[in-house]
Order: sequence, then structure tokens, then C-alpha cells
Amino acid sequence: MEDDRTRDAHAELFRALYPGLRRFAAAVGPVDVDPDDLVQDALVRVLRRGSLNRLDNPLAYLRRTIVNLAADRRRGFARMRRAFRRVGAADTVNVDYPSDVDDLLALPPEVRAVLWLADVEGRSFDEIAEMLGCSVTAARTRASRGRRDLRIALAAEATEEQP
Repeated sequence: MEDDRTRDAHAELFRALYPGLRRFAAAVGPVDVDPDDLVQDALVRVLRRGSLNRLDNPLAYLRRTIVNLAADRRRGFARMRRAFRRVGAADTVNVDYPSDVDDLLALPPEVRAVLWLADVEGRSFDEIAEMLGCSVTAARTRASRGRRDLRIALAAEATEEQP
């Protein structure tokens, strides 16, 4: 059974990590999912396997878990939307965002995670690869393709807006 010092250490570590994890979850998670839910689910999954303090890099481990959960939720929502269409029901989620945010949200969670870590947090691709459990080449490729896809989408919108 956990003693009070271990619980206090977990609580202190989580308090330190939470704000950054929540921002990260908001960036990589589906719009239909509260970032707090992703962070909480990630924490529950990690704690089921043992103490946060046993991890060499709990922040990286929790971020990778959030990316995995976001990808799972995105696939689940896609299945749900297909099922609604098959039965003729309207899509239950109809959120309008500015087009550039929509373009960003159209990217897979893994790509949004790399872009967030590289462009917002200024992390190196070595750090990103370690945090997300991929190779440095994969991290660079995801960033490159994500930026390319965003440029294409934004350029297409710009040409559509011209008279």
C-alpha cells in the first residue's frame, strides 16, 4: 500500500506537469474531447502500471500516452460518424472554427503533437522522438508533412477567397 510520502510525491509531480500536459492534450486531442479527460485517462493508465516516480521521464511518457489516447478517440469518432451516416442520422458534432484551426485539427494527433513540440515548445527533434517514442527521422517527417499539408490547405483557401 502506498504511504503518505509516495502519494505526496505523486501529487507534487503531477501538479508540476499538469499545466503543460493540459495544453498539449488540447493541441493534439480531438475537438470533441475535453483535454482534462485525456490527461486524466493518461494518468490513470500510467498509474495502473506503477508509480510516476519510477519513470525516467514521466512527462514524455504521459505525452506519448496522450497521443495514443487521442488517436484512439479520433478513430472512435470516425467510426461513430460513419455509423450515423449509415443510419441517416445527422452528425452530432457541428463545431465551426476558423478555417486555419480546422486545417490543423484535420491533421492526425501524432503530427499535431510533433508540430506542437517543435513549433510551440521549441523542442529539438531528438527530444521529440524520445518523448513520442519514434525515430528522429519519423519526427522530422511528420513535422515536414504536417507543415506542407497546412501550407497547401491555407494556399487553397487563399485562392478560393480571391474574386
